Amino acid sequence: MNSLFKYLIIFFLINSPLNAVQIATFYGSLEVDEPVLLKLIESPSFQRLKYIHQYGVAYYTTHAEEYTRYDHSLGVFAILRLKNASLEEQIAGLLHDVSHTVFSHVGDWIFGKAHRECDYQTSVHSLFLERYGVGDILKKYHFTIEQILPLQHLFPRLEQKAPALCADRIEYNIQGACYQGFLSYAEAMELLADLQFIEGDWVSTNPVLMAKLARFSLMMTQQCWGSAANHLSSEWLAKAILRAVDLGHITFETIHFGIDQTVWDLLLHSADPMIQKLMRGVLETDSHFEFVDAAQADLIIKGKFRGIDPLILWRGKKTPLTQMDAVFCKDYQSVKEKMEKGWSVKIYEPLEILSESSK
Repeated sequence: MNSLFKYLIIFFLINSPLNAVQIATFYGSLEVDEPVLLKLIESPSFQRLKYIHQYGVAYYTTHAEEYTRYDHSLGVFAILRLKNASLEEQIAGLLHDVSHTVFSHVGDWIFGKAHRECDYQTSVHSLFLERYGVGDILKKYHFTIEQILPLQHLFPRLEQKAPALCADRIEYNIQGACYQGFLSYAEAMELLADLQFIEGDWVSTNPVLMAKLARFSLMMTQQCWGSAANHLSSEWLAKAILRAVDLGHITFETIHFGIDQTVWDLLLHSADPMIQKLMRGVLETDSHFEFVDAAQADLIIKGKFRGIDPLILWRGKKTPLTQMDAVFCKDYQSVKEKMEKGWSVKIYEPLEILSESSK
């Protein structure tokens, strides 16, 4: 009897709801009482995201807004929660970026995944959750890693193929657009309130605000995410990191579970001539290349097109914004074609600092 009583007490403590906790997000404070969510948010893996910048190396070069993977992940969670997603999808959204390396997508360059369909952090997501204790938390609350993988067929609110909206894409565009002045905070909240998930699609009834958001995605595609400067600075930073690994200054463990500023400071103050040279290239990227005609180019850099084409609920039909707004459609196609054509550049540094994949 005593053993049974003890078992029941333990079971109750593990599974009973905790007192509700207010979780601050960009979209307002949320009351959260599910123990699994609170434990995941408190976990070292998730708290680490406070020190991983959303825009990777661009934080140190061109886009210094204080916007982290932590802010973004809580934002995705908030959108899903506010729009009545299942608990499993909320967990998947909360954790979807937890496996990012230092400097976010610079990890794609470090591990040879740049411009691949599946980026590096996605390819190691399950292993990361298992290795760094997240799987144990999920198991404690009767979830498995396989149940909460951020896959479209499991969680269509969270993930959709570009250029469609999904909670991930909605979040980093809304929050980013506010930082860049494309949207006011009031407009961002109005846009979020208007968004609905209907029969497998995110839709809006506000084409004016959606056009502002979509234009932000075009601007960032050209000036940050898909820019030649970001391509080069990401690649050169990755080479500096790999050089530091070769020298024994950092480990692959640090790349996977370290934080941006620690690695940045180590590289910046390295005495190694090659790392110094690469870091000068990162910090002064614009002075190390110029745009030229394709025939004169050392490299043709093809950035990933990240423009969005939101669905507008208009007269009872879901209509892509590009079919409603001719001016936006023209700009959308122009940026898409630029990304497909690529940036023709000449480098003012010896080409050996570039990886073979980019020559």
